[in-house]
Amino acid sequence: MSLSPSVSNSAKSLTQLARSPLSGISVCVVGAGPAGVYTALQCWRKGHNVRILERNSAARTQGDFFMIAPQVVNHIKTWPDMADENDRIAADPRVSFHRNTGERISGPSPFSFDKSEGSNNTDELDPTRRFHFHHRHKFLQMLISQLECIGVQIEYDCCAAEFYEDVDKARVRLDDGRTIEADVIVAADGIGTKSHTLVNGQDIRVWPSGLAGFRAAFPVEMIADDAEVSERTKILDDGHPHFQLFHGLGLHMTIMRTEDIITWGMTHKDEGTASESWFANVDPSTVMNYVSTIPTFPSFLKRLIELTPKDGIVDWKIMWRNPQPLTTSILGRVVQVGDAAHTLLPSSMNGANQALEDAIYLAACLELGGKENVPWATRVHNKLRFERVSCCQKLGFVNLAKRNNRDAKTADSKKTEDLVPEQGRWLWGHDPEKYVRENFPRALDHLQKGTPFQNSNIPPGYVHEEWAVDELMARVERNEPLGLGGDWS
Repeated sequence: MSLSPSVSNSAKSLTQLARSPLSGISVCVVGAGPAGVYTALQCWRKGHNVRILERNSAARTQGDFFMIAPQVVNHIKTWPDMADENDRIAADPRVSFHRNTGERISGPSPFSFDKSEGSNNTDELDPTRRFHFHHRHKFLQMLISQLECIGVQIEYDCCAAEFYEDVDKARVRLDDGRTIEADVIVAADGIGTKSHTLVNGQDIRVWPSGLAGFRAAFPVEMIADDAEVSERTKILDDGHPHFQLFHGLGLHMTIMRTEDIITWGMTHKDEGTASESWFANVDPSTVMNYVSTIPTFPSFLKRLIELTPKDGIVDWKIMWRNPQPLTTSILGRVVQVGDAAHTLLPSSMNGANQALEDAIYLAACLELGGKENVPWATRVHNKLRFERVSCCQKLGFVNLAKRNNRDAKTADSKKTEDLVPEQGRWLWGHDPEKYVRENFPRALDHLQKGTPFQNSNIPPGYVHEEWAVDELMARVERNEPLGLGGDWS
């Protein structure tokens, strides 16, 4: 089954968007999470013919929150329909830090990516000065609305069973027996994607980290009758939500309340209750059993957990996976993006950012390569992104080490600067689309002719080297310096 045209002539955004000339390249995206939908949007924007498939019967609606950084915010602003909407639906909280007793260490204060001396930009709409903290469901619905606006409809109940290719086309066989064909098939269907065998020659090993994360988001009405919980989580007098981080021996917890949603998350040791599913819930009593081991755990946080709906808590198992140098198949027709291509620690705070960057990189590479050079374009995509993704994965360990508590004295001595996650300029100051334009020709020459090429989208002075998760994790556990080299600030 070949791709058919999917863009309506009546789509209103056709008169508002600067779409590239039609490339003739057909792209089938498998997976309708943020990575998949943004890939479809960006491929359409670059003139490619797009189709998008999703295995579930409706869009995934997991209810946690995540942050997107300035490099992605700036790119979203190039979409007229989403520019204001992205600012409107994102929370811009003030941040405070607390010990696990509830005692406040600092804040609430504005968040800023740019911490360099002399930075005096006071424009709160500037992405470097704003905290774009998104409810996943609302963010995904924004992307899907834009997709529908340009005339591309998600096809649901399409579960990928097998990916394969020849020199001219890629194909995905669905579990109902249908086969979909395209010039490029993008696997954006998560860490369990069936594309690993084709791309990597085998299923990629993942193993438990020993950690998991309780995550919850539910209507604020659920806490209305508890005066202290309502007061301790209230929106601040200046109208900004209050993002609170509680840290100490045995605890790393965050809470935040917007006008309509309250959310909390907690990293904990995996006691066997966690799973890799947004649809597997645990009862609040499971969380209460865990926090009962923390004598100083604040009573109002206990009540917040008890007030959480019984079907409202996900216990997400955190799995390790080593950096994968290949996210493109041998013949260059199948490409992985998002969680299918990498696994990032929650402490890196940039899993969503990297997934959306993947989309931008790939669509731009396909545009520059053209229909006759699709395999080379996907290989350039792989070359331009891998070292950067590897650095993003390492950043997770940098931030994990910041809150690694070996004893109560160490945990209690943490200051604000010890807890703030690293978010270097190399990360948030990046322009992914510009980077592809400037580096595609040289990266292509490097792959085809062996000419020298060095990526510059990584920390200045850092020299990429192979590494393994278990080695870095062992250093974190022993409180040893990670010795990364380069400027990660």
